[in-house]
Amino acid sequence: MLLKRLTMGIAALALAGAVSAQADETLKFGISAILSGPAVAYGTGTVWTAEQAAKKINDAGGLTIGGKTYKIEIIAYDNKYNAADGAKVAQTLINDDGVKFIVASMSTAAVSALQAISERAGVLHFTGAWGKRVKGKDFPMTFTQLNSPAEIFGPLYSYLHEKYPDAKTVYLINPNDASGQDVESVAHATWDQLGLQVVGSDFFDRNTTEFAPIATKIAEADPDILDLAATPLQVAGNVLKELEVLGWDGVKVNASGSSVNDIVTTGGAAANGTYIGLSADFSGPLATDIQRELNEKAKAELGQPLDQVTIMSWDSIAAIVAAMKATDSVDPAVVAAALPTLKFESSYGPSGFGLAASYGLPNQMLLPIIVSQIQDGKPVEIIRIASPELAK
Repeated sequence: MLLKRLTMGIAALALAGAVSAQADETLKFGISAILSGPAVAYGTGTVWTAEQAAKKINDAGGLTIGGKTYKIEIIAYDNKYNAADGAKVAQTLINDDGVKFIVASMSTAAVSALQAISERAGVLHFTGAWGKRVKGKDFPMTFTQLNSPAEIFGPLYSYLHEKYPDAKTVYLINPNDASGQDVESVAHATWDQLGLQVVGSDFFDRNTTEFAPIATKIAEADPDILDLAATPLQVAGNVLKELEVLGWDGVKVNASGSSVNDIVTTGGAAANGTYIGLSADFSGPLATDIQRELNEKAKAELGQPLDQVTIMSWDSIAAIVAAMKATDSVDPAVVAAALPTLKFESSYGPSGFGLAASYGLPNQMLLPIIVSQIQDGKPVEIIRIASPELAK
């Protein structure tokens, strides 16, 4: 089985070795990530952030629960953004490595394959996958640690509707897979609710390299707003560059975008002005101290800043550790039962879990919605909108 395994980096491994003299046991945290292909930055960043969280715990002497002290080990494999490899990763993590806590996973198709094993095995599983199909009463051991379309689109689109009241039409493009189809349905419905007309909605294969035909269709429809929705930012940049050549100059939004470097690299100046629904400036004035600290270290060690996707493993580990401490247990079922009752300190500040009305279970991490815009090639946060449920 060709799976790419990543464990903690050299510095973290050295530290883990130092801690092992004090620790009684090892607590393994697994990750099913995209560690190859165009979206590799999401996977490597997510693994790196998990390593930082583990390092902080190990540096403090480990995690003492139930009279035992544990050191944390991070184990990650490449799910290659597909169901088949997602299933292989799940089998390896759970059956071979004995992982009881998966602190991050991505890709709706890969996550669905993982859940088929993790739920039966009683493994606590955190995911950043957006598909509603991976949430709810059928998946009591699955928690989500990233805002999804259901959380983002309403506030983001409402902001744009208020800022551009004369805009009446929207064009959607998405990748033609489970993730893209799920996102398109939510985006389409949200624009409809706001009274805007969706004049076109296209899907493209993720292996597509020629975007002139898609851009031509968009330009001919001449929408007031182009919603790139779940389109990967590298691809979005290519589309925007083609549209710039064609002279289209409407409102641009990539509702699921997070890594602004990708869209700027491919789109150049054409990316400027694009609104991003899943991006953050972790060096900016709205960032927390820990976000700034992690972001600066990531830029030095990874050569790229963190975003809302790559920071998610920090928050899931923070939630799991808070639940372990509250229950004095490392039993996944006990920890899972405690999570919805807790308030914990995430990288964004105080957080908790909720949205049972949307998903049937209160297993969605409550995080702020961040509206950003690309200005001069960089993300600029405009506003952080706190979850109203968190204030209850």
